[in-house]
Amino acid sequence: MFSAATTANPATSIITELLYDGEKLNLPSPIDEYFLLSKAGRSIKERLKAVKEELPKIIEEYRRKRKDKKVLIGNLGSGPGRDVIEVLASHYFNISDVRAIHIDKDGFALERGKLMAQIKKVNHLIEFVKGNFLKYKPSKKFDIILLIGILCSLDFGTCVIILKKVKKFLKKDGCLIVSNVSKKMLEEDPFTYHLMSLGNWKMVFKDEKEIFRKAGYKVKRYFTDSYGFHIMCIGTPRSYF
Repeated sequence: MFSAATTANPATSIITELLYDGEKLNLPSPIDEYFLLSKAGRSIKERLKAVKEELPKIIEEYRRKRKDKKVLIGNLGSGPGRDVIEVLASHYFNISDVRAIHIDKDGFALERGKLMAQIKKVNHLIEFVKGNFLKYKPSKKFDIILLIGILCSLDFGTCVIILKKVKKFLKKDGCLIVSNVSKKMLEEDPFTYHLMSLGNWKMVFKDEKEIFRKAGYKVKRYFTDSYGFHIMCIGTPRSYF
């Protein structure tokens, strides 16, 4: 199942959704079952957990900075956007304070996101936009941008180009939260890494701090999932254009 999904669409969010909810499913093969229970597989769910723990702190930081307390989040390459949906649903922000825009090319993923948001009763706080986020023209610039699960399979130069383009969507004091896969995954779970590569989901290891520096950002701090397989780097524009 995992191999077929990534072969059909390497950027699909179906894989992450299966890893979030796969324990409830009857998976069709031992390899699928192995992948779900592997360290690398479980680290995806732990990455979601880490983002859900850290994002509210960052939102509150920006609410304190803004006189009107309003914060706009851009979730780029969002898939359904489960991370932001669950944060908005489980934290009691003022209803007029925090809004989000989820942008993804996959219309089916956005429809799943709309349903999730409706079930969680936060659909009025989130706009879902179908399209390539690099071509997006925001009417308002974002306080916070999430780029989760996008850069892991891309080479260093492509990552720098993306981060430079994304900078145009941010306010001058805004922040970007980017996830990047760590070599720790290869060191501690080489077999699953090999399976992912065979399934057209090859990870490219690179230094997230160097990517931020080259793209014109200052690294504020970072956090990881519980396995340390995914590093979420938080940066602000060092140069702005």
